[in-house]
Amino acid sequence: MLAVVAGYSLLLLVGSAFRSAERQRDHQQLTDAISKELRVSSESNLIEQALGVQVYLLPQGDPQPPQLVSQPDGERWMVSRRWFVLTGDSALLEVRQNVTAQLRQDRIDQLLLMATAGVSMLFTSLLLRLVLRRGLVLPIGELRDQLNALEADRLGQQLLDPLRQPEELRPIALAFNGLQGRLAEAWRRERTFVDGVAHELRTPISVISAQAQRLGLAELPHPSAASACLIASESERMGELVRVLLDFARSDSGRLHLEMQAMDPEQLLLEAFDRLLTLAPERIQLGAVSCEDLPQINADSARLHQCLAVLIDNALTYSNGAVVLAADQISEDSVVVLHVLDRGPGIPAAERGVVVQRFQRGSSAIGTRGSGIGLATVTLLMDAMGAELLIADRPGGGADLQLRFKA
Repeated sequence: MLAVVAGYSLLLLVGSAFRSAERQRDHQQLTDAISKELRVSSESNLIEQALGVQVYLLPQGDPQPPQLVSQPDGERWMVSRRWFVLTGDSALLEVRQNVTAQLRQDRIDQLLLMATAGVSMLFTSLLLRLVLRRGLVLPIGELRDQLNALEADRLGQQLLDPLRQPEELRPIALAFNGLQGRLAEAWRRERTFVDGVAHELRTPISVISAQAQRLGLAELPHPSAASACLIASESERMGELVRVLLDFARSDSGRLHLEMQAMDPEQLLLEAFDRLLTLAPERIQLGAVSCEDLPQINADSARLHQCLAVLIDNALTYSNGAVVLAADQISEDSVVVLHVLDRGPGIPAAERGVVVQRFQRGSSAIGTRGSGIGLATVTLLMDAMGAELLIADRPGGGADLQLRFKA
């Protein structure tokens, strides 16, 4: 586009300078012809000539080259003066040529050239837009879609095809394929490391936990008994952490195994209530039974109990009142919801997308002990079961953590 503009601008300037030089040359030739005619005819008065030319013989003055002079009526004249010798006397020959029509025609030609330039630039811009869209915008859009489709656990399996890219984008595709391969290898090594460490730690932690429990059952002095109980609880906590890390590694590598089966949601809540009641018998409560029978849901029983245990433990940790387990159905969406409700400070809406990430904790967890993987584990397992974790506010204050399943 800039080349087209520069080309037409240069053409306009060169054409204007060429026409100006041509007018001066024509005027010089006309002056020479008039000088010859005056030598043949001895006229010394005003000579009226055709074609808009006026000739004067002046007794005095200064010579001047051809130059344009504007008249009050808007006409433009080319005027020149030169010395002229006639019958032994010198006089100043002044030739005035009316070039108004020529300048007007030149102006029209310039406007036509500018119009042609405008049309050419418009056509060039449209053509350039089409070329850029087909040769750059669309290929970049396809490349963006391919990049957005990449997932961490599939790195190195969906390489970009350089032959499908324009020649200008092929080096980028090749470079990205190389980067993807390096990231895939690093990701594989990380998963292997976490998986291996988790497997290796399970056995010693189990041994420590079993021995600590045996010590706790033995008749030991009070300080030793307390230490044995602390070792048992901490080893149990470490074992749970290792199990979660192992689940993360299996999920990242696509090896998380689930045993899906149809389950009654209210029976499931009752089982969770019986299993976890010992954590806080006076605080864990069952909500009212639904007025209508709830449809069954597809879930992994052990994993779903694991999710409920995490949510109930969080509710007991971050609230002081009762923790209620309830179930209901959203009929219009064919969704069954398992609720864990508390009267704690709740989770601010701005933090709900953060607390479900690995090793992230919200502002309400400040001053409490935790690793920041509980809700991340629930999110991971719910996604694997085709369900979702939704964090909401409980009417009247508190949190409502919902496990939503398709009926």
